[in-house]
Amino acid sequence: MSIILTPFAKLLLLFYNITGSYGVSIILFGLVVRLVLSPIFLKGRKGMLAMSGLAEKQKVLAQKYARDREKYSQELTKLYEQEGVKPSSGCLWSFLPLPFLMVLYAIIRQPLTYLMNVTEDQFNVISNLLYGEVLNYKNQQLQIAQDVFLNHDKIVAAVPDLAGMPQIDFTFLGVNLSQTPSFMFWKADNVGSAFVLWLIPIISALLGVVSMIVTNKINADVLGTAKPMDQSTKTTMLIMPLFSLWICFTLPAALGVYWIANSLFAMLQEVVNIPFLRSFLKKQEKDRAERQEQERERIKLEKKAQAEAKRKAQEEMRKIQMERKLNKSIAGASREGIRAYARGRLYDPERYPTFPYQDPNELAKQAEAEQAQKQAVELAKKDKKKGKPTAQALDETRGDNDEK
Repeated sequence: MSIILTPFAKLLLLFYNITGSYGVSIILFGLVVRLVLSPIFLKGRKGMLAMSGLAEKQKVLAQKYARDREKYSQELTKLYEQEGVKPSSGCLWSFLPLPFLMVLYAIIRQPLTYLMNVTEDQFNVISNLLYGEVLNYKNQQLQIAQDVFLNHDKIVAAVPDLAGMPQIDFTFLGVNLSQTPSFMFWKADNVGSAFVLWLIPIISALLGVVSMIVTNKINADVLGTAKPMDQSTKTTMLIMPLFSLWICFTLPAALGVYWIANSLFAMLQEVVNIPFLRSFLKKQEKDRAERQEQERERIKLEKKAQAEAKRKAQEEMRKIQMERKLNKSIAGASREGIRAYARGRLYDPERYPTFPYQDPNELAKQAEAEQAQKQAVELAKKDKKKGKPTAQALDETRGDNDEK
């Protein structure tokens, strides 16, 4: 932990060595934090403006999907993706000072450790020297911080090793910033000092409200992005000042000074960022116009593609209808008697020849006669080869004999 806190402690101690004021050192510390984080704050501010530009579209989606929260979430996410907006980018920037507030609190809570480099053994000697008892090293450094400054010579005489210890006066505007403000300040021994301490949280809370009012005023009058405050905005304007009030009443007054300085620097930064925010809004408007033009072009191409697809479908339908008519005419031409034959589109009536009808019995008799004649011819050929008279010769001889 000391690795993280030591650089910040050295920075705070540097500011004290330059200014000689603990309160001014804390204010300069807040200024440095604000300057270092200014790009992130500016980015968060742009995110808030981008979210403001989607307010109307969000309202339309909320009304359209009032009964379907899941569908509303899906459409809202799609809207954010189309517009290039991150919902968290607009609100996280307001919480960025909190980590630095925690770091500063750790340093302020143990000033002897981080600012004066006092070890635990040296602390025990100091507390025993000043109060006659040993206090808690980690939790009671604030109680003796100012007394260590007032009794520096006495402490150095008792602990020579602390001769080079920084002398830090924790008072600012007459109050000890190491003390914690009390809500009932009138019960304190020193009412004047307690009242000034009491004012620190009050001023911090009021400045938180003023800072939000300034931001909304800039949005309305300078940037022209004003919109009616929704419930979440109203809640934020109420919670943040109350949170600041609670912090400043429960922690040392030095943190309240830091919170006040942070609010003042935030308002100043709002004014400084006006040209950058105006440029961002112009670019956003230009990008939105380009996206709309691209969307119109996409719709135009889509309609053209749909028309082309419809034309092709109609043309295909006409071809199908023509084929159906052609098939119907071919089927009508292929009718024989009262029977219709499914010829098909490739039917050719001249492809296969037709023959007149013949009685199968006559065909069988003709085949038998042709077979008998063929056998007689073959038998005659065999007899001729053997020198025997043929049947015709025998018949002629028989006929001559009969005449005789």
